[in-house]
Amino acid sequence: MTNLLNSAIVADAGERDKTRAIALDLLGVRDRSVREMRQRLAKRGCATGDIDTVVTDLEALGLLDDHKFVSRWIETRRERRPEGVPKIMRDLLRRGVDKAVVEQVLSELEHDLGSREEALALLRRNSARYVGLEATKAQRRMYGLLARRGFDPETTRHAVERAWSEIEGED
Repeated sequence: MTNLLNSAIVADAGERDKTRAIALDLLGVRDRSVREMRQRLAKRGCATGDIDTVVTDLEALGLLDDHKFVSRWIETRRERRPEGVPKIMRDLLRRGVDKAVVEQVLSELEHDLGSREEALALLRRNSARYVGLEATKAQRRMYGLLARRGFDPETTRHAVERAWSEIEGED
C-alpha cells in the first residue's frame, strides 16, 4: 500500500513538473496574463490542480504578474503601434486581465497614452499616403486611422489639423 501511495505521489509531482516546464516555455516566448497562462496550460492537457499550483508558484516568484504584464504590453504596443486608451483597455480586457489592474496601470501611464504627439507622430510616419490627395479625402483617411487606433476625437482633430498643415507646407 505504501509503495502504491509513493508511486502516486511521484507521478503527481512528475505531472506538476511537466506543467511547470510548459509554463516556463510559454513565458520564454512572451509575457502572459494569468488567465492566458491558465488557458494555454489547460489547452495542453494539464490538470487543473497542477495549473493552480504552478500559477500560484509563478506569481510568488514574480514571473507571472498581471500588473507587470499590462505595463510591458502597453510599452511594447506603443513602440510598434500607437493606440488610444479605449483600444488599449479593450484589448487587455479581451486578454483576460482584471479591469481593476488595467485601470490602475492606465491611470499611472495615462498622461503618456493617446497623446496628441503620439497621434501626430503616427500621421507623420504615414504622411506619404496622403500627399497628392484631395484635402477632404486625406483628412478623412487620417481621421479613420486615428479612430481605429482608439484616439479620442479631440486628439484626432488636433493631430489631423497639424499633420495636414505640415503636408500642405511641403508642397
